[in-house]
Amino acid sequence: MILHSNGPRPQRTLAPNLTRRSHKKSRAGCYTCKSRKIKCGEQKPRCGNCLIKGLDCVYPVLDSHKKRDAPVPLAKRAPSATMSPRVASFTILDMRFFHHFLTTAYPHLPLGNDHIWVNEVPLFAEGQEYLMHAILALGASHLARLTGVDYRRESLTHRGLAIAGLNQALSQPAKNFGEADAMLAACYALTFQASYMGDGLSDFITMVRGCALTTAKIKQEEAMTAFNLQADWHYKIMAPRLQYLPPVNTILLETGIEALDKVRAYMVTGLDENFHHALQNVLSSLLVSSDSGYEKFIDLYSVWYELCHDSFKAFLDPNNMVAQLLLTYFIALQMIMVPLAVYEWPQRADSSQAKVLYGTVEWADGLFERLDDTPLSEHLMWPKRIVRIVAAELGGDYSDGPSVLRLDLPISQDASPEEQPFELGLWADGLEEMKMIPELLPDPVSMGMV
Repeated sequence: MILHSNGPRPQRTLAPNLTRRSHKKSRAGCYTCKSRKIKCGEQKPRCGNCLIKGLDCVYPVLDSHKKRDAPVPLAKRAPSATMSPRVASFTILDMRFFHHFLTTAYPHLPLGNDHIWVNEVPLFAEGQEYLMHAILALGASHLARLTGVDYRRESLTHRGLAIAGLNQALSQPAKNFGEADAMLAACYALTFQASYMGDGLSDFITMVRGCALTTAKIKQEEAMTAFNLQADWHYKIMAPRLQYLPPVNTILLETGIEALDKVRAYMVTGLDENFHHALQNVLSSLLVSSDSGYEKFIDLYSVWYELCHDSFKAFLDPNNMVAQLLLTYFIALQMIMVPLAVYEWPQRADSSQAKVLYGTVEWADGLFERLDDTPLSEHLMWPKRIVRIVAAELGGDYSDGPSVLRLDLPISQDASPEEQPFELGLWADGLEEMKMIPELLPDPVSMGMV
């Protein structure tokens, strides 16, 4: 956008401040109005457009904010051919987001790459500014969920800059070491961030697909990468852990299967049928064994990978009520899988961080609200039940009914090892047992990681 001209300025006789005011509005309008390509009234805290539409209203950081939060340049190592030509400035608050990313919020996927996330990805971010913005976006959103502090403006600002830079990077092949890693790391960081955003379901699904497509791009171009992207790497790490996965409540599974059966009549397209079938497969397999259900759940995401662009766009269309209904079951299933999924990161599992799941609860609430006034609302009983249980558990309310997250079950000191179910205390004491078994954790040297 051209904000001013270098030519002679015409003599002003009317509205002498018109040019300046127009320039100011183009810079200070909210991001929502900019994305909708409409003029922003710039009312605070929410502009008139966002207030009428009920949309989030987030403004860019202004100079006055920068003065309060003085920018601190990130220290740079010796310049290289792949580094950005300028030194970006970040705030003290950004430094907190960065620290939180390194210590707590970095993604656990792809499995077995924790050392890459902590040691290598920050180095790649020095030369790829969009990756740094993705890191800060994830750190901000995760920290906001844990602390209750509103970092939405900061997280969305960094997210927007990260996505813009990532799209540009993906449009060309990776030429130097670290460029492919930066693209993939940004995809994963933005995916995990979306899971903490109450309105991030569509972004989450899009970025999940983006992770798969970016991985395929890296392999096709045979680009050098620090990440271990072997096809069977995930299962190689998880194989010795699968026998320890706790069983899922049978009643929840059986009622879920029954509810999904009733939804089958609404399936119209092949995509609807495929996704419905994949959901059924996971629930049915969980009845047989947790490890079988876990493997089917991993395969569930491939339904999105294999779609063409138009089909994927149609699936995410908010007016596609059948797909929206299926997504409520997907969210409920994701919540059921949490006690199994924590075995992907046993050394970092901590029930005190369960509150980050509030983002997923908000996904479901948004879908429920959209579907409540449709004929499909009668099929929401099962997903609503799961989400209601999870919301209660996150709030510390543990009823006598079936538990989904299992955050409140301490290890019984009186039970013998044979009598003690492994799922008790899953997010705390239970995982300590697994941490003490060396073969359950990947050895970087023996598995060719270093």
